Amino acid sequence: MIRAPQAREDIKVVSFDVDGTLVSQGFADCVWLQGIPEAYAEKEGLSFEQAYEYVKSEYNKVGEHRIEWYNIDYWLRKFGLDIPYETLFEKYEGEIKVYEEVESVLTVLKEEGYELILSSNAATEFIEFQIKPIKKFFLHVFSATSDFGEVKKTNGFFARVCGILDVKPQAVVHTGDHWVFDFINPRKIGITAYYLDRTRKRSVTAEVRKEDAFVISDLSELLDDPVC
Repeated sequence: MIRAPQAREDIKVVSFDVDGTLVSQGFADCVWLQGIPEAYAEKEGLSFEQAYEYVKSEYNKVGEHRIEWYNIDYWLRKFGLDIPYETLFEKYEGEIKVYEEVESVLTVLKEEGYELILSSNAATEFIEFQIKPIKKFFLHVFSATSDFGEVKKTNGFFARVCGILDVKPQAVVHTGDHWVFDFINPRKIGITAYYLDRTRKRSVTAEVRKEDAFVISDLSELLDDPVC
């Protein structure tokens, strides 16, 4: 049973963000901030530090509000790197860390009959590679950037997800670690949302403190009873 301050029996779908929610940020950081600069340094005969500063400056020129920011093939072409992204992914596969409680929580939710989905800003290739250990739990994977060409999870993104699943927003619970994209925006259309703060610094602002019933520090808090 999903924990909810306003208990309802009509919840059908439980949605999760990926990076920072189910898996740590380490894998993505290694690909973008280590693998690509290293490959560029080798290609151009630069030190890693020189390549890193250049690559970062190019990322910043594009910025996270453009769809290219999320497209790894775009960056490999831009830097003239003749390597497939799969090679970088395999190099850093060991950096994929699924958070400790994730599998047990997903198991309980699946057994309770909820439909589990992923709703992420990340590109599909990043999502699919990182969730391999837990992919069996999910019926649908939605990427704002790859599937809908959006750079952020807007309330429109969540509305489209509900439309595809043919469910009302009130039948969906979403959890993620971004205050706006995972909490404010889905709530705008009636989705029950939980803000995940794994740093355990909950209620650090008045805005967050006001919504304390919907702030969690561990996914197991989604469950009424951890052992159900």
